Amino acid sequence: MSHEKRAVVDPPDSRGLREVRVDGVTVGRAWSLRELRRLLTRSGFPKETELAVTPAVFWHGGGPDIWPDRPLRRRATLVLLVSGLLGSVALLVDIGLPDLFEALTFAGRVMGCMFVVGGFLQAVAAAAAFDHWSKRVFKYSGAVALAGVIIALLVCSLLLALWLQEKEYFPYCLSYFSLWVWALWATWRVCQEKPWQELPHPRRFALGVTVSSVVAATNLAYSGLYQPSTALATMRYEVAFGTPYASPQADNPIMYVPMTVTLENTGTVPFWILGSAVSVYGTRSAPRPNASSIQDWREGEGENQLYAGSPTYTVVYRGPLEDPGGWLEQGEKIVNQRVIQPPRNAPFDSLQASGHLIAMRKDHGSVDSEFVTNHWSREPDKVTRRVACAECGDIGINVGRLHYNNNLVNVTRKPRYVLSIRYMNQAAADADEDFGVVVAPMEKSHNVSPNDEPERLGLVDIGTTVATVSFAQLLKQLR
Repeated sequence: MSHEKRAVVDPPDSRGLREVRVDGVTVGRAWSLRELRRLLTRSGFPKETELAVTPAVFWHGGGPDIWPDRPLRRRATLVLLVSGLLGSVALLVDIGLPDLFEALTFAGRVMGCMFVVGGFLQAVAAAAAFDHWSKRVFKYSGAVALAGVIIALLVCSLLLALWLQEKEYFPYCLSYFSLWVWALWATWRVCQEKPWQELPHPRRFALGVTVSSVVAATNLAYSGLYQPSTALATMRYEVAFGTPYASPQADNPIMYVPMTVTLENTGTVPFWILGSAVSVYGTRSAPRPNASSIQDWREGEGENQLYAGSPTYTVVYRGPLEDPGGWLEQGEKIVNQRVIQPPRNAPFDSLQASGHLIAMRKDHGSVDSEFVTNHWSREPDKVTRRVACAECGDIGINVGRLHYNNNLVNVTRKPRYVLSIRYMNQAAADADEDFGVVVAPMEKSHNVSPNDEPERLGLVDIGTTVATVSFAQLLKQLR
């Protein structure tokens, strides 16, 4: 019966696959007798055909009992490789997405885009690994799978190198610890297959990829690390008194002294305001009209007079320039008008005004929206769970999670928090201490650690020049 179909089963290859041809046309490859039966049934052979004895099936290189495939080992390898590559997809996308959409610098967004694209390539590598450890429909699937596991190994090695700088344990680090171990095994396992032999010019391809990677990494390091660190962050912060006014009510002893506070970003980098204060002190010195020499130099005040004793300072006014959490863009200016209201008979020789500011460059990091919420010591439950400071007295705090502008740092460091403290009770705190800023991790007690780490962000700490006006001059200028 010349019209009957005839099948040829070739010898098993190195992986145990046997190619199947029907009437000279390849219809697939089979790992086992059951797979062979499915191929022949789809090709028109009756389901009840006895493959071992039918003359329509010709066996080369072994009969129906020769199936050297190890299905459990092969499937376990496939599952491990695909699972690891999919885990690498999740890791790369999780690292890249925040920078892609929220990075404050162009270089940061480019880096985020590269991680997301890397995640997409890992997904392609996972599909290639599935194909390579099954029927190998695509010729270069092994080479693509090898590229995927090498990318995973390089990324996890980079994350481990960054983590080793601080060696801080937190749950997220377990993800790239485990993936790094998997990547070592996966690289060894895929290299056993020698998939580079499938490429037409493997050496040229490897050299091109290496040179391109080095150039791209150098450009990113320059634009993402060197340029932000060299960009100027300068500010103009000034305080000045104006002309005083008397109360329109004749019996009112209060005079009104205007004060202008100016903050301008004169640099090339925008910044976050983490804490600020403007203070006005009334100074008084005991007169010594008959003194023959300076008496108070041993007290170390730094300023002494012959006919006046060392000055004492009394806080007349204190307030923030801007609430914590605000920011100032390049070239932006804040001008605040304040009015100081001392009585005309106040026991002062002069008024002194100064300002203090701690800021963070926006190209180094950001704080989350929780930071703008003020909490006061009159609400102890909201304060004591963030800061343990029994000696601070009456305080106000702002606290929020710190996010570095490079998400690689966020995933290789324990979470840091920015804590800004305003001291309201001068009896409890030093009279010269208006506020403080702490950058530190959260302790197990849910308090921000007192181990301040401002050097991590290069915080900008500036003060104004001191504006001084004599009280006699103010009284003379009254109108």
